[in-house]
Amino acid sequence: MKKIFCEVIVDIAHSNIDRVFDYLMPESMNAGIGYRVLVPFGNKNIEGIILRFKDSTEVPEERLKEVSSVLDDMPIVTEDQIELAGYLCVKYRTTMAFALRLMFPAKIRGNRIGEKAEKVLVLISEEALQTEIASCYTKDGRIKAEKKLGILRTLSSQKKIRYSEAGGALASRLQEKGIVSIEEETVYRRPQIQLDSSVSEFTYTSEQQKAIDTIDRAIDGHENRTFLLHGITGSGKTEVYIAAVRHALETGKTAICLVPEISITPQILNEFSKHFGDIIAVFHSALSDGEKYDEWKRIRNGEAKIVLGARSAIFMPLEDIGVIIIDEEHSESYKSDNHPRYNAIEVANIRSKMHHIPLVLASATPLVEDYLKVKLGQYELIEMKHRVLDLPLPPIEVVDMKKEFRNGNRGVLSGRLIKELGEVLSRGEQAMLFLNRRGYASSLICTECGEVVKCSHCDIPLKYHKDRNVLLCHYCGRTFGLPDTCPNCGSRQLRLVGTGTEKVVEELEKYFPEANILRMDFDTTRKKDSYTNIFRQFREGKADFLVGTQMIARGLDFPNVTLSAIISVDSMLYSGDFRQEERTYSMIEQVGGRAGRKKAGRVIVQTFSPEHYAVRCAEKHDFEGFFEKEIEYRRQTFKPPYTRVYSMLFVHQNEEKAEKLCEKASLMLKNKLKAYENDILLFVSKDAPIRKLDGKSRFHILIKAKVNKDLKYIKDIIYDVWEEVRQQDGVLVGVDIDPYSVN
Repeated sequence: MKKIFCEVIVDIAHSNIDRVFDYLMPESMNAGIGYRVLVPFGNKNIEGIILRFKDSTEVPEERLKEVSSVLDDMPIVTEDQIELAGYLCVKYRTTMAFALRLMFPAKIRGNRIGEKAEKVLVLISEEALQTEIASCYTKDGRIKAEKKLGILRTLSSQKKIRYSEAGGALASRLQEKGIVSIEEETVYRRPQIQLDSSVSEFTYTSEQQKAIDTIDRAIDGHENRTFLLHGITGSGKTEVYIAAVRHALETGKTAICLVPEISITPQILNEFSKHFGDIIAVFHSALSDGEKYDEWKRIRNGEAKIVLGARSAIFMPLEDIGVIIIDEEHSESYKSDNHPRYNAIEVANIRSKMHHIPLVLASATPLVEDYLKVKLGQYELIEMKHRVLDLPLPPIEVVDMKKEFRNGNRGVLSGRLIKELGEVLSRGEQAMLFLNRRGYASSLICTECGEVVKCSHCDIPLKYHKDRNVLLCHYCGRTFGLPDTCPNCGSRQLRLVGTGTEKVVEELEKYFPEANILRMDFDTTRKKDSYTNIFRQFREGKADFLVGTQMIARGLDFPNVTLSAIISVDSMLYSGDFRQEERTYSMIEQVGGRAGRKKAGRVIVQTFSPEHYAVRCAEKHDFEGFFEKEIEYRRQTFKPPYTRVYSMLFVHQNEEKAEKLCEKASLMLKNKLKAYENDILLFVSKDAPIRKLDGKSRFHILIKAKVNKDLKYIKDIIYDVWEEVRQQDGVLVGVDIDPYSVN
């Protein structure tokens, strides 16, 4: 009998073991490419994934080992996913084991999750069931066992019912009478979804129809084209997504649609469910482990044809993908914070090339880098400049908070905003107020010495949360009581400064005690389904005002909202990040876009910097003007996309170890990069701006290089040094390309 050999990647994410190992596949075992197996490795058995079969091996027969067992009855990854993992290894310099882990729920490894079985009653005698239903009535036709009757009617229509719905006593009686059999059935743990099957008549605008036709032609032609769908808020981008997905399904294909925030998922899911029902799978970090496993399995089995979710959904095992859509493509949430620090848009680009399909990047405020690609002919622009029903974009009014301050207003809300909120209430309409800070106050400061009270484990100011009366670290989550005296100088002159969403709600309650107010931020959405519940309450008109952080800024569509307000843009405008102007412009447009979707609306922006070009361009809804100013500013100041920024971060509880390894890596890089010193515009090696997080010391190296033909060699050198130092002294070393934050 001819021997079959297989190449296995073992589940050890260490660069020294980042290669395939040959094993003999026993005749008795049934497995294929992508199957998870248990193999002997060293002196123990370890999980691995089969990548390839072959007829021969160069491993000497005495050293060759057999696969111990096959762990699943289906492949854990598809051949497409294996190919995708290979691209990720090259692009993000990660190991194959790490790349493959992105392709399925984490708890599958080690068999820490599996299918859920549930008892069901299966109808076996309709005649006997009808006799039992008749026994629920009195002789004169009155119902005498209403609850039992309801269960029996459900059983009659559905032919089976959950054991838990019927109850043990009734289930046993029905079994004894030969009406049902009691069986075990695998059930899916589905996310709580408010499915809406009502599809109203809809006529596409000419701009929508043009966008749909363009994307459909690319789907039909199997064309790998990247479209930048630049549609203003309220122009009907979601309807374009739905049309493109429907066309992909009609041609026998599947589709992926990514959204940046979990809070957007309920709304867009509701719209998708009207058209596609149960063939949608939802995948994001807020699902339970069981829900992730079952949604993944529905996708893997081909039961789900559409995947809707956050960035991790881009890795799901869909076959025959026809189109990939990325909503709010400007969002930083598409970039992973953990190794490998992938960008879901870059991964989508890889998958679209692999499948020869269109990729649609959509936003009212596209990334400056992506709009530049349109100008350079790398992306194709699809524009939607008008709102559905021809409603105008809401006018934006900029309130100068310096004047408010000079006039004696020390509060969070300007006089103009208070007046507008009162008018909204009187008309029975709704308002949304945005502030990108949760809690009550952003810091506690000593007015004597100027010291800010910081977390004892992190080098960041503690935030005051009034509802819990604690100081909270927004990084490590530790809480502290309010001190009576300054930890630095002992003074009692402590003052809360800054504003969070709690304080905004408090001020609203002071001015409008009759108003119903909801708050949507990290604190109010910790519990499962809380996003959906708050969203539903506000949509149903059970609140007048919705106060929230960035999770309310994008994608949400409430027909009765006629006023949007940004409490302060200044924290974004002066964040120290090279994208600060872009983020500010985007946030004003995005928050403003929540108003006037069905009725005329307006936007109020409060700022101490009313003359800044990001604010002024947003006030005029002038994206083109903003782009021209921003791209020129970046060119003159050598910022991306004209340069590439690399960050190497060193983290350890022992400060000396982290600093020493940072210094060592810095010397290695300086030596290796000498040949490219004319291309290096910045080389910094020092303690990170946030020097300590969660008790761990942090040092970093920042390198900024010109974008030219030598950039590949510079990148390779940086990764080579990273590979060399990342396993030393237990120091955690990470590399990021064009990081969203260098703190």
